[in-house]
Amino acid sequence: MKDSIPTEYEEQKALVEYLEFKGLKFSSIPNSTWTSSWGQKTKNKQSGLRPGMPDMIIILPQRGLLFIEMKRVKGGVVSEVQREWIQELTKLDGVEAVVCRGADEAIQLIETFT
Repeated sequence: MKDSIPTEYEEQKALVEYLEFKGLKFSSIPNSTWTSSWGQKTKNKQSGLRPGMPDMIIILPQRGLLFIEMKRVKGGVVSEVQREWIQELTKLDGVEAVVCRGADEAIQLIETFT
């Protein structure tokens, strides 16, 4: 039987469609770029790629920056390093950093900010 719970990728893709529709400036942060190449892993680290950074950064006019760590509605686990990033980011003025379980939760949050 196929898993009926959307993947994190599917949830983030739905969020991206919403953000494009709303005309908001945003970007994903490619921390999940997996490679078996040690050379590429070294380049990633040397160029500043760090684990745990939230998946999305969104500019909210009149509000500031919103970082979202996307997870599946059910089953997604927030790692310790992800918690650390969220904790540090929320210490900054004009920055919100949250975990959202699914696109619907993320969209609902963004709607309260815009």
